[in-house]
Amino acid sequence: MNLLIVAALTLKLDLGTLFHRTAEPVRQPSVTCGIKTVSYRFVGAPGTQFRYDGETFTVPASGDIELIAGKRATEYQIAGRTLPLEVWPKDEFGMRTVPLPTEEGR
Repeated sequence: MNLLIVAALTLKLDLGTLFHRTAEPVRQPSVTCGIKTVSYRFVGAPGTQFRYDGETFTVPASGDIELIAGKRATEYQIAGRTLPLEVWPKDEFGMRTVPLPTEEGR
């Protein structure tokens, strides 16, 4: 008998929530993220070496390499020079394309 009473009360509560809903508009959650740059795509001649976030990388035969953005990396080093990263435009996905200087341009 107790089980029937509990089931009836549960059903009444569930039906009560269906019939007593308010007509408030559904609010979409606002999403915010502190990440401005997601990754960097370094483009240059195959074999070009550069340093980013404390590591040395070499541009592969494809001519570009994409690296996930480091939390505090704001510069890269090439041919003994330190250059800023945030000067390059960012695409809609948060990727910045960084053209690496050629031998003639260094």
